[in-house]
Amino acid sequence: MERERIKQTLDVAAEIIERRQIASLLPLLAICRMIAAQAEISVAVIGRFKAGKSSLLNDLVGRDLLPVGVIPVTAIVTEMRDGPKERATVHFLDGQSEDIPIATIRSFIAESENPDNVKRVSRLVLELPGLERFRGLRFVDTPGLESALSHNTEETLKWLPHVGLALIAISADHPLSQNDLTLIQTVRRYTPHIAILLTKVDLLNDAERDEVLAFMRERLTRAFGSAPVILPYSVRCGYERLKAEFAEFLRRETLDDFERKRTRALAQKVMTLLGECRSYLTLALSAAETLDSTREELKSEILGGREAADEMRTQMRLLMQHATRATRDTVFARLNAYKTKLEAQLLEALEAEFPHWTRSLSHALGSFNAWLRQTLRRELYEISGSERAALLSFVQKFEKQMFRLRQEFRDRLAEKTMRAYGVPLRTTEVETTLAEPKEPDLHIGKIFDRNWETLSPIIPMSLVKGFVKRHFASKIPYMVEKNLSRLASQWTDSINAALMQIERESERRLDELITTVERLASTESAEAPQIKVDIERIDSSLVQFQIAQAGDDAISLTMVEKDGLSG
Repeated sequence: MERERIKQTLDVAAEIIERRQIASLLPLLAICRMIAAQAEISVAVIGRFKAGKSSLLNDLVGRDLLPVGVIPVTAIVTEMRDGPKERATVHFLDGQSEDIPIATIRSFIAESENPDNVKRVSRLVLELPGLERFRGLRFVDTPGLESALSHNTEETLKWLPHVGLALIAISADHPLSQNDLTLIQTVRRYTPHIAILLTKVDLLNDAERDEVLAFMRERLTRAFGSAPVILPYSVRCGYERLKAEFAEFLRRETLDDFERKRTRALAQKVMTLLGECRSYLTLALSAAETLDSTREELKSEILGGREAADEMRTQMRLLMQHATRATRDTVFARLNAYKTKLEAQLLEALEAEFPHWTRSLSHALGSFNAWLRQTLRRELYEISGSERAALLSFVQKFEKQMFRLRQEFRDRLAEKTMRAYGVPLRTTEVETTLAEPKEPDLHIGKIFDRNWETLSPIIPMSLVKGFVKRHFASKIPYMVEKNLSRLASQWTDSINAALMQIERESERRLDELITTVERLASTESAEAPQIKVDIERIDSSLVQFQIAQAGDDAISLTMVEKDGLSG
């Protein structure tokens, strides 16, 4: 019954979003629908770096699989689930995936071996028979928050909409900062299932532990009206009772009454979607109930005569121009660094191959031509592959710059709508999903001119063998330089095309957002009745969800009101 209500509610939200053309809500709508089709609960371990997240999951499976350290280590969202046999699969941002040996997973998820995610990994999935007792759960290790590596925080926050049960890891030596409270409030938008995991309690004696627990409960109750469950934990030997209590909590909060728990986590996400949709409708209703002259004045105040958007477009284009100029110089420098070594390798290989080509001049020309083409193509493909991650980092860095610019503009626009209409407009940016640049399709150009090919049948090889060998050797540096330059040009064109695509997509999103807000801020009084009907439909759905979950303390009316969902 509850699942059917969620489906109907998503259909209602989709109809309103499509009719009102609120494109910025489409990603969250897609996530809700995707999770509705899944048969798992995602158990995410979230918290500051060095809070013991990876150590906890290693302890849970009884093996040191995930990298740990005293500096920020985890760079990639890593999922662990039950499976019939051990299997590690890397999923890349370009949509491809690859099975890898379990022993090599660190090279993809550790910050030290995949800095700034230059390998373009979207997530890593581990299937382990040792998790059979938790079948139906998908454990997720997220990059640490508040580290010096801002991209780690971005990766974790982008993943939050997928969470089912959130375990907020807080180290006993730094209990409950204001940022922890903010994180909990953010997570509550996406799931009612939240527990605090107090890690490293082996650092405290019994009295200190009781004092920390009392402090945390008091502060959590003051902030949220009631405190989530707090689970003390340590990965060290001698704390088996705490480990057993944690395993029992996981079973009780997820596997017991599995379908109801999964449905409630999905319902929370749908409530957030409804709330964000409602904020856009509230903007439209406020505009509709405003006098025409005032409406135009307020709309102008919000959009600033589109001057702010024009400035943002100019900034985006300047960034793109700077990035494309820098790309060419850097790509050529990186690839040309292989020139001397590649020449030496080919000249050494020529010494070994040439004696096999002395049957005739014609045979020598044909053999050298085929050998150089094949060998040079193979070596250039190897160079291209080894440089792929570094070259694609241009695209990743540029996308992050565009992401931040778009979010800054959205934040400023939200502040203006709040000042003009008192509406807390939600404008959360999401990353673009773009196809990565493809590696160039290498083509080795012609090596000899027609005169050599014409004369080769009539010149005895015995007379020209030394000259031919020297001529072959003289061709190698030229062919290396020419084809390295061609490869660099192809990579430059491919990367710059991706940069231009990101810039165009950013401008499209900017125009889309401005057009949406402008249209809503221009809503006339005649549309007010229909907007009120849409708001009533959303409020009715919200009330149904609240009533359905009234017996559970995880979702309170206070929290709904704080998030701006109530009428």
